[in-house]
Amino acid sequence: MGNTKERTPSLREHLLELLSGKSAHAAFEDVVAGWPTELRGVKPADLPYSGWQVLEHLRIAQWDILEFSHNPKHVSPDYPDGYWPDTEAPPIKQRGTSRSPTSPTTSAR
Repeated sequence: MGNTKERTPSLREHLLELLSGKSAHAAFEDVVAGWPTELRGVKPADLPYSGWQVLEHLRIAQWDILEFSHNPKHVSPDYPDGYWPDTEAPPIKQRGTSRSPTSPTTSAR
């Protein structure tokens, strides 16, 4: 196994790799780069969710974790339906309007 001095550089390199987030998962930016707009709300064959539904699910779950962490009166969405958007495609943004990034718009599917 070697002594501690021999293992230290390897351990440091491994720790830096883990902290950089490039070990087991693709970077979010790399995954969504070039995703065609017309396919955002399309479910691939034999898969249960569209790309937008998965992205929105992640946003809702992260929002819930953050709210739970700092707001003692926070009430989490119903599980599991409250953690998924109610449509396969993102809503069409109306001119001059936007959805609040701090609260999910979901309903039971």
